[in-house]
Amino acid sequence: MSAPIDKDGCRLSTERLLLRAWRESDAGALYKYARDPAIGPVAGWPPHASVEDSLNVIRTVFSAPETYAVVLKSTGEPVGSVGIMFGEGLHSAEMQANEAEIGYWIGQPYWGQGLIPEAVRRLLRRCFEELGMNAVWCGYYDGNAKSRRVMEKCGFRFHHTEEGKTSPLGDVRTEHFMRMTREEWEANQMRILPVITDKKLYLPLLLLGDEQESMIDRYLERGEMFVMHSRTAVPVAVAVVTDEGSGMLELKNLAVHPLFQRKGYGRRMIAYLCEHYKSQFHTLLAGTGDSRQTLSFYKNCGFSYSHTLAGFFLKNYDHLIVEDGKVLKDMIYVKRKI
Repeated sequence: MSAPIDKDGCRLSTERLLLRAWRESDAGALYKYARDPAIGPVAGWPPHASVEDSLNVIRTVFSAPETYAVVLKSTGEPVGSVGIMFGEGLHSAEMQANEAEIGYWIGQPYWGQGLIPEAVRRLLRRCFEELGMNAVWCGYYDGNAKSRRVMEKCGFRFHHTEEGKTSPLGDVRTEHFMRMTREEWEANQMRILPVITDKKLYLPLLLLGDEQESMIDRYLERGEMFVMHSRTAVPVAVAVVTDEGSGMLELKNLAVHPLFQRKGYGRRMIAYLCEHYKSQFHTLLAGTGDSRQTLSFYKNCGFSYSHTLAGFFLKNYDHLIVEDGKVLKDMIYVKRKI
């Protein structure tokens, strides 16, 4: 792991921040904020006693790889610090290989402005996209509610608590740990958007859920369509629903791209539809073949058996539909409350 490259004053960038390597010339600005007793002790380190003290920290602690000054684009002033720590360095979480921990602080005048969550989200992208980490940790001492709220805003989940931890200040504390996996991070990057026109652009995905185009044509234009996109705008999943009257919404097509299957995106799409339509419909209906795998998926999403249309696949498709090695004959309908 190499130290942050200080090229043109920055290494990483967000909307309002530059995250760059610390410089010795930053000592005065660092002392300005790190001397505040409301900053360091709650995180386990002492307030800086002088500019010389801050300079020494820059030369030692802040010279570690992946340690960044949080610099305001509007002023060019460093107002805090964030960093990524690995198993071989100074950290507090018990990390496995390909895991990291993120630490952070910011000067008191900038609390409550969302700057640290903005910086942490950029470090999460660095961890998962650029450094190939499998999980990222954060820890906070009991009573540090501000630090916990940053973790929650960024999508971390509580993992465990350790009591009797000796802080760098020498006192014994309780420390809480939160964690985010690669899968959780990827899920947080997804956006679900309606598709109003050019629905056939997503035909390859639609054909994964219903493999005969003429059958798709029966409901595509009258239905409402949603596509889940990754952060890089790759279509991950698709869903089409139709209004069947009397408060019934039918899921006509649900498909997830093979590269993204078995990661919870189909379940997430169903949860989105239920939330989106909860004020308009009372029941979500879905039809599927007699496939153990597919029926198990719907059961796990809260569906239960509704009714059967005998011979549906044999009557409506121009070829045999085979799933899990079984020729599908009857349409099995399942339903759940919205």
